[in-house]
Formats: sequence, structure tokens, C-alpha cells
Amino acid sequence: MPTRHARLLILGSGPAGYSAAVYAARANLRPVLITGIAQGGQLMTTTDVDNWPADADGVQGPELMTRFE
Repeated sequence: MPTRHARLLILGSGPAGYSAAVYAARANLRPVLITGIAQGGQLMTTTDVDNWPADADGVQGPELMTRFE
């Protein structure tokens, strides 16, 4: 297996990982995002997200993750 070097490696594909990748890409850091089996992280198994500012009545985790994509 060939060796690959990355300047910035981001572990996790939840909201924080996606945000980090976006900002790193804007800074021309060429980030590498490592995901688990299913993209979206813990948010994909979360039923109710009540503290998301854009949804006063709450939102389901998987629905919120599809908005991020």
C-alpha cells in the first residue's frame, strides 16, 4: 500500500468534521476527511436535535445531516 501524506487529516464526518473540512479547504490546506462506516457520525442516530438555532421546534438528526451535505 503506497504511503500518502496529508497536511491536515480530519477524523469524523459529523457537523464538526464537515465544518473543519470546509474552512480548511478555503485556506488551501487540502484536507483529508476520514469517515466511519456511515457518513454523518453520531448525528445519524440522534432522534431529536432541540438546540439547533435554525429549527425552533427541533429537527431529526438524519434530516439535519442531509442539509449539511
